[in-house]
Amino acid sequence: MREVLVIGGGPVGLTLALLLAQQGTRVTVLEKDRAPETLLRAVSLDDECLRIWQSCGLEREIAPDWDGGPTGAVMCRYQNARGRDFLQLRQHESDLGYPCAVAVHQSHLNRTLRRAAERSPLIEMLGGHIVTAISQSDETAVVRGHSATGEPFALATPWVVGCDGAHSTVRRVLGIDAPGRTLAHPWLVADVRDEHQGESVEIRCVPGAATVTMPLPHGVRRVERMLPPNDPGNWIDDDRTVRDLLVPAWDGATDAEILHRMVFRFHARIAQRWRDGRVFLAGDAAHTSPPFAGQGMATGLRDAANLAFKLSGVCHGWLDEAVLSSYERERRPHQERINALALRLGSLMMPRSAAHAATMQGLLRTIRRIGPVRERIELRGPSLRPVYRDGFLIPRGRAGHYIPQPWVTTGGQRPRRFDALMGLRMTWVALGHRETPGRMPGDLLSTGDTVLVENRDFHDPGRRLQRALGEGSLVLVRPDRMIHTHISARQARRVQRRSLSWFSFPTLDASPSRASSA
Repeated sequence: MREVLVIGGGPVGLTLALLLAQQGTRVTVLEKDRAPETLLRAVSLDDECLRIWQSCGLEREIAPDWDGGPTGAVMCRYQNARGRDFLQLRQHESDLGYPCAVAVHQSHLNRTLRRAAERSPLIEMLGGHIVTAISQSDETAVVRGHSATGEPFALATPWVVGCDGAHSTVRRVLGIDAPGRTLAHPWLVADVRDEHQGESVEIRCVPGAATVTMPLPHGVRRVERMLPPNDPGNWIDDDRTVRDLLVPAWDGATDAEILHRMVFRFHARIAQRWRDGRVFLAGDAAHTSPPFAGQGMATGLRDAANLAFKLSGVCHGWLDEAVLSSYERERRPHQERINALALRLGSLMMPRSAAHAATMQGLLRTIRRIGPVRERIELRGPSLRPVYRDGFLIPRGRAGHYIPQPWVTTGGQRPRRFDALMGLRMTWVALGHRETPGRMPGDLLSTGDTVLVENRDFHDPGRRLQRALGEGSLVLVRPDRMIHTHISARQARRVQRRSLSWFSFPTLDASPSRASSA
């Protein structure tokens, strides 16, 4: 008996299925194609996404499919028409335990994720299944369609998640519109063979002719070229024309093997709603973003991490169904911010005129000389992260932020990533006072909670958790590594004296006792 049906077997759908299976939830994945796609897709991810795949148990498997370069190296250069840098972004390791931004090869990632899904006894993969209709009752959703050979099917399930891309069939059959913008200029996007790669992304910000080149893992380079607004792209199969257009971005395009090529129009759109009864939308089915912030796939993976534990908690009875209303409340504001950022970066990459380019580029070149401001611009990771102010959390302190992931030690064992110690459900972390063990009041606990006491269950040699959250504090961490509750040391002492009753928890889907009861 499937508990969740995921429609779409791309990175977001497969990641969602893997996260659900980690929680013990039985999943069926419907995909219209029989094999993983190899078309042009996302090439950039960040520390949050690598942490999500770590929680799927794939840290080692995906390692060959991403590359972040050495810490301190320039990972991205914004250049003027003469090839002069006016803005540089440098690599650094974030407090989540990974490089702040990495280049990925999505086709290889898709295969890695699919192999992992096929290994799981809780995931059923059904390729060649095309969805045509969805009906619902109070208890069940029924997904109907046909196989590639025309054989009809009808699958019943308590919950459905549409992860079927920007042209989502799920969104269409539910009658949900996705208002927003389509950018005027199409882009030529190509992957070419390049065994001798450079170290950084180069973005040439030229009015009417912007270009991007980016080395990827597995001997591939992404090359992109902005096109005139009315270019029909009917030359796409002509190698000579394609090469001539790509050479301004990367001169190696003259004779490199072209692996894939396509003309794209970019969109900034968000679905009017991300839920219809028992059906949810995630990833590009819920929102599309221009690629200029490198956040297209990343935002979909955040959706998957946010929704997976909530659906599992409801299926297994340790979360109330009301918690599902927090999915869109938490994720939509962040997606709106990412779309706005992508459009601003697009105006930087595609200046309206030479004067516009000179003004913006001169300003950024000046700002780079101001140390604190330069560091704020260059710290790419934290500026993109979601911070939840409303939803399944107690809005105090650092609640709604990710908990850091330092390397910690346990007993005499080798250092481990902190997430490896956390449970599959809710995890309480009691931080110590320097080297003194933390204290965990028993009346905060519920059946199913994991409890980690610093300097008893683990040691954080760099005291990164104490610096981020405060000595002696208590935090309740959700399975997506967001902090649900943050209780300072002073508040924790009051808990120890007076019990939990003084600490007012919101009545709507936020109480730890509801969130973590078996």
